[in-house]
Amino acid sequence: MASTVIDGLVLPISLAGHPVLDFCNTRAAWSAPVPKEYLASHAHLTVWAGANGLLPAAEVPRLRRAGVRSAGPAADIVARAIRFRSALYTVLTGPGTPADWAAVNTEVAAAGTAVRLAAGIPAAWSLTGTGPDRPLLAIAWAAAQFLTTPAAAAVDACPSHDCGWLFTNPTGRRRWCSMALCGNRAKARRHARRTRSTG
Repeated sequence: MASTVIDGLVLPISLAGHPVLDFCNTRAAWSAPVPKEYLASHAHLTVWAGANGLLPAAEVPRLRRAGVRSAGPAADIVARAIRFRSALYTVLTGPGTPADWAAVNTEVAAAGTAVRLAAGIPAAWSLTGTGPDRPLLAIAWAAAQFLTTPAAAAVDACPSHDCGWLFTNPTGRRRWCSMALCGNRAKARRHARRTRSTG
């Protein structure tokens, strides 16, 4: 899958149409025996959240340092993020089991204790806390907001066997995560099959 380097870390490109879906796309080849994993460390989780607008960029260096100082808890946070992502993916590709919804709700509830309304009209949600779990809290709160919108019912998964990335598809006309990536590869495979069959 397509990736980019941000702050020295290899992360997937964002193309889903919403950060919550791009979070699910931090894993590729969902149906493969050995999927491609991008959340290799707490640093990857933190930098990804910053790059996708879920954390202020100025907080990312401090949170990375916090993850290094608390390596054990940081690793636990990454494990929680991966469990949450798996449940969220299943829920978004529908309909999700009670266990999936429970796993999503566990992280959403944790995030809910860390949000406050920031003063202003209209008011806005503001995430509190400075611990190494802040990236996961931000992602979970964004997921809670996304799941309560009609957009959550217009999500599709790329059918390519080595992909499975999610994307918004409100018109139902989009087939691939990206025509330039999986769409072109599928066209090339079809062309190769036709060439072999006529050869």
